[in-house]
Amino acid sequence: MSVDKSTVIAYRLETTVEQDGEQEIFLYEGKGQMTQLGEWLYLRYQEEHTENKVTIKLSRKGKVTIIRRTGEELLSRMTFDTNEKGSALIPTPVGKLELETTTVRLLQDYKEKPFSGNVRLNYSLGNDEQTLGNYGMSLQFTT
Repeated sequence: MSVDKSTVIAYRLETTVEQDGEQEIFLYEGKGQMTQLGEWLYLRYQEEHTENKVTIKLSRKGKVTIIRRTGEELLSRMTFDTNEKGSALIPTPVGKLELETTTVRLLQDYKEKPFSGNVRLNYSLGNDEQTLGNYGMSLQFTT
């Protein structure tokens, strides 16, 4: 897979949140920019109706990182790895909370022409004592 630094893509991102027996689904669609540096693909876009900028880093080696910023301030950062636990820095009313991510499933499928991809990620967030919830992300993008 090869991506030019100025590759504009259309994306569709669906996230699911399961907490306390309830499920919520969120859908985001828009345009972003895709860049490749080494083994990593970088999808960058601005969240609709906010100043928040999102970077999703994807590696075919079973790793994903999601970073959200407003200006220069880090809002959240989550790392996922199919071979080990990841970390999450999540904003709360009393400050940022550090949690563990456990990747349950990570599937990636990419096509060259037109350049496009599907990424499915299922994970849980928690700490040594408890799981706070189960989450999912489904990302589709194309040039």
